[in-house]
Amino acid sequence: MISNYVDAHCHLDLFQGIQYAVNKEDDLPIKTITVTNAPYAYQPNQSLFEGTKNIRVGLGFHPELAAQYESQFDQFVQNLSAARYIGEVGLDGSTRFKNTYLVQRSIFEKIILAITRTDAKIITVHSRNAVSETIDLLYKNLKGTNNKIILHWYSGDKASLLKAVNYGYYFSINHKMLGSEKGLQIIRQIPENQLLTETDAPFTFDKTIKSRLESLRHTIKGLSAIWNYEEEAVKSKIYSNFKNLLIP
Repeated sequence: MISNYVDAHCHLDLFQGIQYAVNKEDDLPIKTITVTNAPYAYQPNQSLFEGTKNIRVGLGFHPELAAQYESQFDQFVQNLSAARYIGEVGLDGSTRFKNTYLVQRSIFEKIILAITRTDAKIITVHSRNAVSETIDLLYKNLKGTNNKIILHWYSGDKASLLKAVNYGYYFSINHKMLGSEKGLQIIRQIPENQLLTETDAPFTFDKTIKSRLESLRHTIKGLSAIWNYEEEAVKSKIYSNFKNLLIP
């Protein structure tokens, strides 16, 4: 049996002309979590992808936009009970966003607290330059719950990675990570059972990789070399991990 590909983190609503290409994306052999960047975008995305068989929408509050959309937190909470997938949420400690870090943290903490008051979620998390604090906040508030955490495009240190592994968190990797030595080192340290693939499309597209299928095929090929498995076996393993993620 041939498995589907898995795209655990992408931004389909940012694809040019997506309103005319929903069926095209849904017909791809890809199980997809498409994330949103602000609360106002969730309901339009739900409507856009309503009825699709392979695409699920995440309710998001991107840390890069936290200060800009701070007033929309109530809107986030209003949609929370009906949303199974949460993302993109998290923290960003990059120099460019340091001036909004306190706002980011306040919103992220409130998001996590709100999640504890509702049904279990699948949460795809941004943690660039803020890995330790992001993981600590998630564990402190969500330990012992059935919520599932995916650390999207992890780029932190080994100690934090091992801590997250011990907590049972998943990691979604993309083809860009295979192009750097640091990315390869990170991938090699992630247990096979806790690894998922993503594209983070359209942000990862370039002259070589122009579609989600190309991105995922490239990532599967890279994992095949790292794990020393046939590509179809790698693809099957990732799909199995994704199905396990969906178990309540």
